[in-house]
Amino acid sequence: MSPAAILAIAGGGIVLVAVAIIVMMVFLRRSYNADEQGIMERLNAELPRRGWKYEERNDSFVSVFNAQSEHTRRPLIKMPTRQGPLNPLQPYHLPPRADQAHKIITGTHRGRPFISALFRVHYAGNIEWNKVIFVRTVAPGPALTVFREPRLANQVNSALGMGDLKYGNPDFDAQFRVSAENEGFARAVLNPAVMQYLLANAEQIRSMELLGDNLDLSDPVSDHRDPAALIPALDRRCDLLDRIPESAWV
Repeated sequence: MSPAAILAIAGGGIVLVAVAIIVMMVFLRRSYNADEQGIMERLNAELPRRGWKYEERNDSFVSVFNAQSEHTRRPLIKMPTRQGPLNPLQPYHLPPRADQAHKIITGTHRGRPFISALFRVHYAGNIEWNKVIFVRTVAPGPALTVFREPRLANQVNSALGMGDLKYGNPDFDAQFRVSAENEGFARAVLNPAVMQYLLANAEQIRSMELLGDNLDLSDPVSDHRDPAALIPALDRRCDLLDRIPESAWV
């Protein structure tokens, strides 16, 4: 085969690949636009029905995120070792700080104020986008984080004296780690009904955070603006708050 023929075949292959890439990008763009249109149509239908408000950007809401992030350092720095791990790196970093707030939904759900938003956050020299769905608690409380941990890791931490607090449910104690600023508050929050709810929703809830006067979960939410995902997420947070007695906040 002549060099010219080889070059022609190679050039044709490159053109075919380029065309395929362009077609794929056009398809993905159209799919994205269709998804966006669907999300906004569903949201615009719910806003007046539920009395919610949507803002594409409002940086005044960064104060909400930053007020919560101030609490994230407390369990790591003040907490006794037996209540959770101390990360040797994090105390050297300032708390996460947001400087932009985008795609913000505010309103009430089941009688509780909430904010669902996307924040641009600076932490440890990096910039990340953090999606949050905060539901307001009865009152501010000590910082509390509950997160699912593999049984083997939990057993190792217990052997090292880093997880010896027990909450009365063997399945919960075996599957979850608790990082608490105040043990009494943690025990009041993690009553049998809350522990059972976390265990029963293992596929939906990976962690739970009470920071200041807001509750957030690590749960699967494809798009925080989409009522099809947002409403179930709000329900999960309200379900947990329903199971916490008001006396816990006193």
